[in-house]
Amino acid sequence: MAYDLNELHLHIHWVLDKPTAPGWTDKRNNIGAHTLYWIHEGKGTFHTEQTYPVEGGMLAYMPPGLAMSMESDGRFPLRMTMILFDCAAVGYDKEWTCVAPVGRLELPFLRSFGLESSMRLSGQFRDIYRCWVPGAQGGALLALIHELHATSDNGAAVRDSAASKMDMVKDYLETSYYSEFTIGQLADRFGISVSYLRKMFLQHVGMSPKHYHNHIRNEHAKHYLMYSDLPVKEIAKACGYLEEYHFSKSFKKLNGLPPSKFRETHRLDFN
Repeated sequence: MAYDLNELHLHIHWVLDKPTAPGWTDKRNNIGAHTLYWIHEGKGTFHTEQTYPVEGGMLAYMPPGLAMSMESDGRFPLRMTMILFDCAAVGYDKEWTCVAPVGRLELPFLRSFGLESSMRLSGQFRDIYRCWVPGAQGGALLALIHELHATSDNGAAVRDSAASKMDMVKDYLETSYYSEFTIGQLADRFGISVSYLRKMFLQHVGMSPKHYHNHIRNEHAKHYLMYSDLPVKEIAKACGYLEEYHFSKSFKKLNGLPPSKFRETHRLDFN
């Protein structure tokens, strides 16, 4: 059906940040919900009636009723944020009119973005993932959908400044918080000197790349403890810690409480 963007209302069912394993496969069959897949990094294949190669910087939109299978590359596995949501148009003319479910948004199934747009969208999807809690409405997602309808990417040229590369490192740390790397490896990966990268982080972020990496891990760990039933051992693994002991020690140092006590104190019940 046709719809007015200003009349759209959303309800988010689930937001998932998913790092996949090499060769990972999955099948999706949307019965009554819309889904957005933002690919932060990696390579893979999406299969519907056709086969689509996908990689970082791409957005896939699944309307209700579409079946799809996914496969991750054996060397460069996908890392994605998935948002599952309902969408309806609610009219208003001096009083509220009928609620009309939207069967399909006017978005392409697959869309590729240039570097600057990709960095911005990665941040928006990451913020939605961090801030969403069960029962919350989709205000940030609605703003994102407005942007996707209103703008088109024209393959913006890659920015070459060192400050731009610092932003790329920051984005990489935020989307790869579960991985281990040294500041030297980060500098080499993005073609910037170690000293300048450290200087830029201290100037713009207020902490070193290593401390920022630990900060991002800690924020994810707190969300897992507050909003999931995963055992502490599994949370440690999801956040990139090799041992539960090391995770617990680091978590207590940053938060003043061990993980189990933090969960007991801060757990939010939405039942």
